[in-house]
Amino acid sequence: MATFYRRHSRAGRRLLAALALLPALWGSQVAAGERWPLMLWDAPQEQRQLLREASDTPLATRGWRLCAIYPHLKDGYWLAVNYGMKEEARRLGVGLEIAESGGYHNLEEQRQQVSKALDDKNCHALLLGTVSYDGLNDLLSGHAGAKPVLALANDIAPAGVQGKIGVPWQQLGLEIGRWLAERHPAGTPSTDIAWFLGPQEAGWVGFLDAGFREGIAGSAINVAVTKWGDTGRLTQRRLVEEALEEHPGLRYLAGTAVMAEVAIAELRHKGLQDRIGLVSSYMTPGAYGGLSRGRILAAVSDFPVLQGKLAVQQAVSHLEGVPARSFIGPEVSLLTRDTVAQYPARWILPPAGFTPIYTLPPNPALPSP
Repeated sequence: MATFYRRHSRAGRRLLAALALLPALWGSQVAAGERWPLMLWDAPQEQRQLLREASDTPLATRGWRLCAIYPHLKDGYWLAVNYGMKEEARRLGVGLEIAESGGYHNLEEQRQQVSKALDDKNCHALLLGTVSYDGLNDLLSGHAGAKPVLALANDIAPAGVQGKIGVPWQQLGLEIGRWLAERHPAGTPSTDIAWFLGPQEAGWVGFLDAGFREGIAGSAINVAVTKWGDTGRLTQRRLVEEALEEHPGLRYLAGTAVMAEVAIAELRHKGLQDRIGLVSSYMTPGAYGGLSRGRILAAVSDFPVLQGKLAVQQAVSHLEGVPARSFIGPEVSLLTRDTVAQYPARWILPPAGFTPIYTLPPNPALPSP
């Protein structure tokens, strides 16, 4: 298979070191027949629940090789997806080749990676965590039907895509918006917040923002400032510092999980930890730890480990000629310190010390496709 992946970045190495220090939150291996809270997502507000066993996808009959392309591996979200994919690929007997594009600003690099994967005869299905909602339309439309192409975690325009694994990102924004609105309903004093959306280049940002604005509509929540930026720790720390300096009356910082992680120390350093609350729009190991300790008040999870497992399952279903789902993903759940223990950490986080898997060969006992 063509080698088109990127090795650990400096940010990735820092993430791995942080993971090694995490407490044993992950727990034991997934039990056979464990049931996951999944949804068939037809549209953002039109969904029905589907309970599905983790082991209901048959083992592969051939040594298929799956290619997956991620936006980056700079935070624990995509590391969790990587872990779930590795576990399920190993269980089913298929191979994996992983690429990362280096960030949401690297559309051209991802286009080159996608082109190579689509042309690679040893890549039998492509799982694509896109950096752009519609920036790959021409490439994917030109290969429509040649091999299964499935969207992974990040939404994408439907051209040339046979299925989607993930959740509508407006649901993530809607959940945290509603949580804030319930705490500060109309008629109560106006409450200023800073809203950290992530990189403007990312296709999911607009959906997240739309859901959040819907969730806070009619409440006393006032978005005093909106900050955009890469999800690297240095960028998010700078944005937090800017927001606190520009708007000293803020009551909440809401947005990316990396923002919430770095803001814990920033608020403590400034003596603001008891006045300003933190809310995360997705989950990473650092956000999970902050939530468990009560330093982050609420966080939404779309269970990235399960998404990684589901992506491999759906790809194998397509390759084996088994009916697959057009848009499936976990049920979006808002977690607080009081409710986080209701969900197994292994659905959300990789185990402590896990390092990214870039290449996994298929089961050698299976015949070649």
